[in-house]
Amino acid sequence: LAGVPVVLFNRAQEFNDHSAVTSDNFEGGKTVSRFFLAAGHERIAYIGGWEGASTHRDREAGFCEGLKEGNKRLSAHALGDFSVERAKEAAREMFDKPNYPDAVFVVQDSMAFAVMDVLRYELGIKIPDEVSIVGYDDVPPASLAAYDLTTMRQRANMMVDETVSLLLDKIDNPSLFPKHIKIKSPLIIRSSAKIPKGWTS
Repeated sequence: LAGVPVVLFNRAQEFNDHSAVTSDNFEGGKTVSRFFLAAGHERIAYIGGWEGASTHRDREAGFCEGLKEGNKRLSAHALGDFSVERAKEAAREMFDKPNYPDAVFVVQDSMAFAVMDVLRYELGIKIPDEVSIVGYDDVPPASLAAYDLTTMRQRANMMVDETVSLLLDKIDNPSLFPKHIKIKSPLIIRSSAKIPKGWTS
């Protein structure tokens, strides 16, 4: 496949051999931390995906950096491996104990739904009164009344457009250096998390 142009979509490499288009996952994670801090949360947790994924690493790094800037640190950490069942297990381990977190950033919406189900229906924990939950992606079920999930929105259409543009540029000019384009994600505020004064979507 020598000479075939490659652009990574929603993933990036540590070594920039290929162009990539992703959300600005680091800044997205930092936005969530600032949101939680502005709401006055004290015991802030993170449920990630798979450590080998750049999306997980960048979101966690930004989240932890934002907490550090607010003189906070993670009170709990778990991995859900981008799996609904593993996310449920992580939620049970993290919340079925005294003094559990009062806010949790779940790195992917489908895992966030699983966490919400465990908290509500297995552990009897009220959302957002007792725990605020924020996800990432803004998949269609996030807006359903059953979840009404506050989440970072991935602008998939913009990401696709940028990916196609990079591919066409590479076809026209094979000597172009790789680029990493990061698309800013807005925070979509719904009812799964306490809303700090002055924050809107």
